[in-house]
Amino acid sequence: MRATKIPQILSVIVLAGLITWAVVNDASSRKVMSVPEFQVDDKTDRSMWSASPEPLFDKTNEKLKPFMGLMSGSIALQYHGPQQNFAVSFDYWSDGVKKNTSAGTSMTMMEKDKDEEGNYHFEGDFVYSFKDRQDPNGVVYSELEYAIIGRNGYYSSAVRVDKPVGIGLTGEMKLQQSVKVPQDESIVVWGLQGTDKQSMLSYSTIAETLKIAKWAMTVRLGFIGPDEEI
Repeated sequence: MRATKIPQILSVIVLAGLITWAVVNDASSRKVMSVPEFQVDDKTDRSMWSASPEPLFDKTNEKLKPFMGLMSGSIALQYHGPQQNFAVSFDYWSDGVKKNTSAGTSMTMMEKDKDEEGNYHFEGDFVYSFKDRQDPNGVVYSELEYAIIGRNGYYSSAVRVDKPVGIGLTGEMKLQQSVKVPQDESIVVWGLQGTDKQSMLSYSTIAETLKIAKWAMTVRLGFIGPDEEI
């Protein structure tokens, strides 16, 4: 991860925590980020896009960890293709079976991100932070704050994660290594699993863990066209 990106990413996700449930949509509200332009050359595989886990903290910004929580991280994204929208969705699982999906924030790339061949270029980050919170009545609940950070600015939002009654023990599922994904496919980059037992299993990949999870919530990312869903 480029060192210059770290404080920018952290400032965005900390800000996202202060504007819970808010989505930054209008250009006047966007913070312009100094993310380098995605360079496309003869070696670029235009049939794929990539997602790579990257460090969120270093020695210069470890003091921001308390604002982020233990379950936080960043996924670097690179895309070159015809789809204009980057989308986030949330899948909910029970006993290894996906039960439902809900849409999260999406980001539409601008015309200036398009090349002469009609393909869009995106290089940025998906940043997340999962924490327990307490409402004014003293009720404890869980929330995932997240931000999409690109060259033209950022979008931030949050989703409340309601675990079923009886789910006590929970554990994080993370993308462990860089992956390349076909243009028309999405990928799960983060998740939370839970159980009503005293112990819980976790495998090296999210997909393997989901097969044996009593309950889980996962975050899915993808690039889509108008009126499409991931």
